[in-house]
Formats: sequence, structure tokens, C-alpha cells
Amino acid sequence: MKLTMLRRTIYISLCLLLLSGQYGCKKFLNVEPLDRLSGNTFFKTAKDVEDNMWDIYGLFRDATGSCPLFAVAGEVRGGMLAMSPQKNDGNDRTFVEYAAKNDLLPLIYTPAGKGFWDIFDLPNLADWKPYYRIIQACNILHYEIARRSISGLDEKQIKTYQAEAVFMRCLSYFIMVRLWGDVPYYTDAYHKTPLPREKMVTVMSNCIADLSAVAADLPWTFTEPAYQGARACRGAALGLLMEMNMWNAGFDKANAQNYYKATAQEGAELMESGAHLLLPIAESFTIFKGRSKESLFDIVISSNYGETLAEKWNDLSELVVHYPYKRPANGHQYSFTYFRAEYLRRLYPTGVPDARMEVWFDSQMFANDGTFMFLKYNSLYEQGNSDVNVDNNLIVLRYAGAILLRAEALAELGQEDEAIRMMNIIRERAKTTLYQGGGGQALKDAIFTERAKELMMEGHYYFDLVRTGRVTNQLWCYTPLTLTQFENGGWTWPISTAALNNNPYMELNNYWLR
Repeated sequence: MKLTMLRRTIYISLCLLLLSGQYGCKKFLNVEPLDRLSGNTFFKTAKDVEDNMWDIYGLFRDATGSCPLFAVAGEVRGGMLAMSPQKNDGNDRTFVEYAAKNDLLPLIYTPAGKGFWDIFDLPNLADWKPYYRIIQACNILHYEIARRSISGLDEKQIKTYQAEAVFMRCLSYFIMVRLWGDVPYYTDAYHKTPLPREKMVTVMSNCIADLSAVAADLPWTFTEPAYQGARACRGAALGLLMEMNMWNAGFDKANAQNYYKATAQEGAELMESGAHLLLPIAESFTIFKGRSKESLFDIVISSNYGETLAEKWNDLSELVVHYPYKRPANGHQYSFTYFRAEYLRRLYPTGVPDARMEVWFDSQMFANDGTFMFLKYNSLYEQGNSDVNVDNNLIVLRYAGAILLRAEALAELGQEDEAIRMMNIIRERAKTTLYQGGGGQALKDAIFTERAKELMMEGHYYFDLVRTGRVTNQLWCYTPLTLTQFENGGWTWPISTAALNNNPYMELNNYWLR
């Protein structure tokens, strides 16, 4: 990667100076242009643009890694992960239980006696400002490289960079919508005018239109292998479009069929491209190390290049592994959480073979205590005695997930034979029995079950519960929301009161104002 630690340090320092200087907190969302991008001293050469694009990817890693976003918001909140009863390092991680019961305010406002929680920076789950920094940076890059002559860039390259910026902007909005629902939306550079929150379906529809218009400007593959999964490609754009369409289908029922059709078409384009493939299940280490042919988009984690999450314990594997995969032995004799056996037995019925059980779990798979381990991200033992997690990427979008989204959309469209064929592609790779059941709700539940198995601990589960409405069903959500809670926004996260600063149009999520 081209982001050196020194340049990243200088870059962040400049950002902090900018944010604390003449462009103070009086502006919309406290967001300002990064690194003085508006000046003629920047965006002069192709290298300036390339460096800035990598900085945007770095900002996304910083934002999503500033707290255990994917672990807590995406997995823990569904309730199928439970606290280990075993004594371990003696520290209090009961925020897992609070999140599973949808009691989120203590995570944002740390209760007395819960000081250990502070190392996880959980209040960042209420702060959308880091995502608006990404959006602002994307908007500025998109605007500046189109309006000036830049040495070394031709028209095709400019369009590719602009498409990357649109992808990262849309991905940021997608993350925000799944966390907070309605959010302020803008695409112009140097935006400072206070805005109200926009309906999330409108935000996603705008993003779908924007990304659809430029997806073809992104490459299918890269000549540089290190870029695979690490930066936006056409497959990543299609995968994100599928996710956004399926999110809207869950909330915009009147237009759901159109979203399903778009998802099915985008999935077909992705599969017919031949740019991505499913690796053998035995090569799971390659898949989750990242940058493989199965990756659509990863958050790059490489400690050798200083590309790490803000805190090591914000990694997805932190909660579900113990010694010898997590060291030192002292304090890591047990996993901090485990997947409830009743849930795993429903996903993996007795007597039905499935290679994922052998590759991703150990012999304590059904142990309702800290002897349980989930090894998707831990195919190698960590060496030494440092308290670190394995240096794997966080997989944001994966080809297998896109195939299952296409299966889901096809089932909703009544194209059940093709939906079954899609699901069986994943089942065949997992060396499990092919689907032989009926259509209708049984098929839809089977596809959802397959997605729960395939994407376990990748940060999708709770968001899939929300968009499909299963968050109100105790079969899928350990502490389900009532329909009234769901309709009143109980599935969202609280929004920091800082969002109200200097913005008379802003409103917080009313569900959490209690």
C-alpha cells in the first residue's frame, strides 16, 4: 500500500490543524475540507489525486474502526452472541448484554462502574461526523479534478477517480442509514449550509442513481494484485448497489418489486463478468486475509504498513477466540462471547454435513461457554505474547454475499428455480446438502438461513434482520422488537447531541430521547 505511516501522520496532523483553526465548529456538522484541498497547492499532479484517494480509503477505515461497529452493531445486537460465564481477564464486557437487549443508551453514555467499556469507544456509534468527513473529501475530489487541468491524468482516469469517490460516498451513506435511518444528504463540495435529515429511502435512491451512473467507469480487475478488494472496482459497485436496493425494498414496500428486479439484474451482471469467483472453502484463510478474487471490497488491515483499526479490540474476531489463537495465555483462556448452541443447531442441523462447521469452528462449537471459538478470521496462530488479533482484512462486501442477495431477490420475484440455483451455488461450495424444499416462505427462510451461516461474524446479521423485518421475530432475534418499537425507530442507534450544534433543522432519533 502507498500510505506510509509518516505521510498518514502528517496528513492527520494537517486535518486536525484545519479543523481546529479558522474553520472552527460553526460550520455544518463540524465538517471541513481536508488538507486544504481547495487551494491551488493541491491536486496539481496525478500523484496528488492518487494519494488523496488512498487517504479517503484510510478515513473510511478510521471511521469504521473507531469502535466495534461491525461486531456490536452488526452481530452482537441480534442477541445470538451471549456473554461467556467463564472468568477471563476479569474485565466487564456486559455491553454485549445491553446491546442484545436493545438497551443502547448505556453504551453511548457509560454508566458508573463501567469504565472498562471506554477502551472500546462505544459512544462513536452515535457519532456520524467521521462519515461526513469521508463524504466531504469525496465531494471535493470529484469536483476539483473535473474543473482543473492535472498533469498526468487523462479523461478516462478522471472518470475512474470520480467513480471511486462516488462509491466511497455511497458506501458511507449506506453505513449511516443502517445505523441512524434518516440522515442529512448532500453531494456538493465545500458544503456548509445547515440541512435537515433526509428520508433514508430517498438517500439510498439518490445513491443508487449516482452509483449506477458511474459504475461502468470502474475497472473489473486491477493489474496491481494489492488493489484487489482494497479499492473500488466495478464488482464492488454492483455489490453495494444490490445492498442498497435490498435495504430500500425492506422499507419502500410500494416499490419493492422494482428494487428486487434491480438487485437480480445487478447480480446477474456481476456473475456474468467472471471477474470474481468463490474460492474453495478449504481456502478460507485466503478469503478472509482479504484481497482475494472473492473480495468485492475490504477494509485493509496491515500492521506492517500502519493500516490498522483505531483499537485492536474493534476487530470482529476479538469476542469469539481465545488462546492459542489469541495471546497472551493469561487473560485469554476463554472467548469473551459464544454463539448460542440452540441457534447454531438450527443453522447446522444434526446429521447434515457442512464444511463450514469443520473450517470455521472447533470441537467446542456447541459449548455454551467460553470454550467456544469461531475461527473464520484466525486460520493461523498469532506468534509471541502480544495482545493482538490476526492481521486479516475486514470484508465489507463479498461475492458469496452478493450471490445470496440475488437469490433473495429472485425468490421475492417468484423466480424460485433460479433462486434455488443461486443458493445451491453457495451450498455446493460449503459441501452441504443442496436445497430440496418448497417455495414461498420456506424458500425465503432457507436463503436467509444460508446468509446467516455464510456471513456469520462479518457484520451483516442485525442489518439483515432489520431490512427483512425478522428483527420482530424471536426465531431470529433473541430479544425481538415489537412492531411498535420497530416502526418508531427502535432499530436505529442514538445520534450524538453534537449533531444539533448550529443546525436549527436537525432532529435526533426520537426513540432514544427518553
